[in-house]
Amino acid sequence: MPPQSVEIKCLNENKNVLQNTYFSSLNFKKYYKYQLVQRLDYWSSCVISLGFTFLTVGILSGAVWDNEAWGSYWNWDPKETWAFITWTIYAIYLHTRTTKSWQGANSAIVASI
Repeated sequence: MPPQSVEIKCLNENKNVLQNTYFSSLNFKKYYKYQLVQRLDYWSSCVISLGFTFLTVGILSGAVWDNEAWGSYWNWDPKETWAFITWTIYAIYLHTRTTKSWQGANSAIVASI
């Protein structure tokens, strides 16, 4: 074999090794990003579930206090209305988490609202 063809063959082999290394590092980055997204999704779900529980308790205890102070459970003032809107968005998010076709990106969109 002439020396030039051996040199070209060696260069091609080195190029293939570098390409394989590059693609495997891309796969690792995708896998790491996937794991990160999964962890963020899990923690988002936990935090919103906890917030939903506390908000529900707060709305119910506020309604009892409102009845004692003002004589009605719900007056539709701005604080109560926005608490109800927030509670509804949390409920929608938690329901989207249980629906298989709405998991992942779609539930993240609802969570960002």
